Amino acid sequence: MYTKYAQKLADSLRPCESMISTLLETIEKIESAKEENRNENEYLNNSNKFRAYLQDHYNEVVKINAIEFFDDFTEITEYISTFEENVKLIQERDRFYPQASDKFILKVRKLWKRFFLKINWSFISGINFIRGLFKKTAIPKQFWNHKVKEQQLAGLVYRVIFLEKLNLMFADVLQYRQEIFQRIKAIDCSIEAQVLLKGHWKENDFKNELRECAEDIKVRKKEIELFFNELKKELDEYYKKLQKIAGTIEFPSRKFKTGRVTKKANRQIKIQNGLLNNFERRAFALFEHWRLVYEIRFANLSVTDHFNSKEKELKRVFDEVLVKKDTAFVELLESAFEKIAEKKDLAHVQDELLSRELLKEGIPAYIEKLMETDFVTHLEELKNTCKEEFGNTKANYLLPSKKSWDKDPGVPKLRATNVLDIVRGCLAESVEENIVKQKTELISGIQLSLSNAEELTGVVEYALEYYNTKDVEDEADQHAEFTNGIERAIKKAKENKQHDRSLSSTLEDELGKINSSFIGEITNAISLDNLNQKQTEMIRKKRIRDARNILITGLVFGKELFTKSHTRVLGLIKQAREKYTAYREVLGLSDKSETIGSELSNYLSETEKAIARLPLMYQRLFKITPLTNAKFRIERPQVIQQLETAYSNWTNGKFAPTCLVGETGSGMTSTVNIFEERFSHQYTFYRFNMEYRIVTENDFIQFMKVVFTDVKFESLDELIEEINKLKGRRVVVIENVQQLFIRKMNGFNNLSLFFKLISQTNSKVFWLSTCLLYTFKYLDHTMKMHDYYGHVINLDTLNKDDITDVITKRHKFSGFKLNFLEPNNFNPKRGYKRMSNSQKQVYLQEDYFKRLYNYSQNNLSLALLFWMRSIVNVEDNVFDLQYRHLDYSFFTSLSNIQVVSLHSFLLHGSLSLDEHADILGWQKEESFAHLMVFVDDGILMRKENYYLINPLVYRQLVNHLDVLNYVH
Repeated sequence: MYTKYAQKLADSLRPCESMISTLLETIEKIESAKEENRNENEYLNNSNKFRAYLQDHYNEVVKINAIEFFDDFTEITEYISTFEENVKLIQERDRFYPQASDKFILKVRKLWKRFFLKINWSFISGINFIRGLFKKTAIPKQFWNHKVKEQQLAGLVYRVIFLEKLNLMFADVLQYRQEIFQRIKAIDCSIEAQVLLKGHWKENDFKNELRECAEDIKVRKKEIELFFNELKKELDEYYKKLQKIAGTIEFPSRKFKTGRVTKKANRQIKIQNGLLNNFERRAFALFEHWRLVYEIRFANLSVTDHFNSKEKELKRVFDEVLVKKDTAFVELLESAFEKIAEKKDLAHVQDELLSRELLKEGIPAYIEKLMETDFVTHLEELKNTCKEEFGNTKANYLLPSKKSWDKDPGVPKLRATNVLDIVRGCLAESVEENIVKQKTELISGIQLSLSNAEELTGVVEYALEYYNTKDVEDEADQHAEFTNGIERAIKKAKENKQHDRSLSSTLEDELGKINSSFIGEITNAISLDNLNQKQTEMIRKKRIRDARNILITGLVFGKELFTKSHTRVLGLIKQAREKYTAYREVLGLSDKSETIGSELSNYLSETEKAIARLPLMYQRLFKITPLTNAKFRIERPQVIQQLETAYSNWTNGKFAPTCLVGETGSGMTSTVNIFEERFSHQYTFYRFNMEYRIVTENDFIQFMKVVFTDVKFESLDELIEEINKLKGRRVVVIENVQQLFIRKMNGFNNLSLFFKLISQTNSKVFWLSTCLLYTFKYLDHTMKMHDYYGHVINLDTLNKDDITDVITKRHKFSGFKLNFLEPNNFNPKRGYKRMSNSQKQVYLQEDYFKRLYNYSQNNLSLALLFWMRSIVNVEDNVFDLQYRHLDYSFFTSLSNIQVVSLHSFLLHGSLSLDEHADILGWQKEESFAHLMVFVDDGILMRKENYYLINPLVYRQLVNHLDVLNYVH
């Protein structure tokens, strides 16, 4: 009768067997593919079926439907229906005589029952005596009858008692299922530790442990079968026992009435439901954490795969960009060394191997490729990939709130756990921080590779130069030195090759460590023993980080506000002091000091000589010319947007002559270059630079003939008429329009002609002009220059980061190392002395660029020039830079005529001797003597026949003229 139930209870262990067999299959597939670095992939490919038990088939594995399991007791009901409803049976003798197991009250009741039985028997004896007189058969003495409701009694025994016995076994089987799940989970986690954390597969007992679990399940199934077989026999015997006493005082019929039996059966079913609910809660807690483990595990596997692929990719990039080139350099130099040592094909060695293949092609291509290759992007991609892999992690899990909950038979208390807090914390600590560190070390390593390449170039170039000199008497010594130089070059090339290999292998090892550390950290963090503590810890750390960021942001804002206020106050004080000093000198209330100190004069006048001592490569790199290389450009999106707006207005027929205004060296020409790149293909594009001053109207007409070579005209009116007759439209750029005027009587006529030209030809020509800032302000004040243009665009001010970025970008291409020296009268912060050398360099670099920006401000050319002038020593490819504070107080001692003279140079940009004499109304000899003083002191520089302000004093001169209200 109970065979079906026995089978169902045994089948409840089948999911455990399926999980064991699936896990065994996974292990066997992993062991069958023992190739290196395939363990993670094999595990990932073959564990999806097992993962489905945790995710998709969870209900099939864990839940037991009680109604379906017992099938509404149909089989039991049918069996009970085979019993008769009422049966009369004779009570046995034991129903009247006390038994040893009977209680006292029952014994008393049996005594009274026997007493009445004896009385009954006495009546029967009397009746039998009378019957004997009549020779009739005597009535036999017998015990009383009792009525047995067999169906009700069978319901009690085969349903209620069955459920009571079954519930004990049911609870034991459920507990056993839970233990099996826990054992499988423990083995599964051990597999994870071996595959993921150790990274390779070793001989283990996992299969034996799983097979032991499977054998235990088989034994338990046999125990279940035996239990049900014995239970049927036990219930049959119990039924027979109850049948004898049913309906007697020992077991009255009321005890197995239908209602009472049903109530008892429902109570047992309620107990069963409680067991099932308890089991489901415990199983849910186990599998919920197991699901979390698998989700993190599969994300870890993906992350490991990304780390492995990125390591291989970086190794490939290193081999392709660095190591192969290093090997080629070594082989080339060794080949050259052999021929030099044997004195064979020396001309071929110099011209082909060293000069062309190495210096002109090999190393430049190596440096260019190295600069083009963005190694850091690979690390950024890896960091972002890690975030993406864990980005879809389920946030909330219902997990046990107490440790060792699995050892407590009670129902575990669950609480929502935000796993993302833990994941983000582990990512921040184990991945992001370490990858940032590796980025820094990688950048340093690449910079060292560049420096090594430049040093290699220097060694080879010097060896070639020395060998080709003809002032050495002994050719043998000359050849020996050449040989030694190439030998040193080989040594340097090998050092660079070893450095690049070490850089590659170190990065690969560190990425492996980051991966292992992260997996170990997050695996340990999501263990049940550490989960709650780790979540609390990560939340606390996140709050600390957020609070720190808020505090830092507040401090930075406060510091910037204080710095601006402090700078503003100091500027006002300085301005007031300078004005006070200037007015005292103008009014003759104070004696004038020496015009300019010899130290400053020598520093200014020797600028070109000092820069000429720098390597030619470095001079070219920092040459003050308009930028054509996009890598060195400063992005000025607002200025370009304004130019595009002006150009668009012109194309739409609006009045749009445009003037680009900026200081000398602020980047006007570079901005025009960008404009030309973007729009020169739409209309015919003409661009002209006024390199010399155009004073007379005839000179202006001749210049316009150069601009409009396809137009015949002799006067401005004819030119305007011919331009308006043109079929097509064109763009004309005129740079340095300040060359159209000179500050003297009738010196503004050409500007007026130019304004007339652009006003009356705007429909046919888009006029774009450039003008110096202070010249434009002067002309706008005197001629309302602003009214002649539809758009006046001022170059936006550069900030410290812009200046720093421009210089560091250029220097990065040089390969030289930088060593910042402490400036004179250096007062660092309190902790400076305790810094390491590298930390001091960072601090000194920041201090240098801060001072450089305060010195140069918006003048990029001045910043580049002062950077080169700050290099005090070049040794072993290391530049020693020192910011030198210069005393410009001599400006306050300049006479009025000297100030007017310098103001003229500021307005015109450059002046010839004749132009300077005309402006001041001097004789040429007087003007020459005046200018020579400025040139000797370094305030002015002479280039061919023109004089211009030394860029090193430009900013201070502007500030001084501003104090005296010459400029605004």
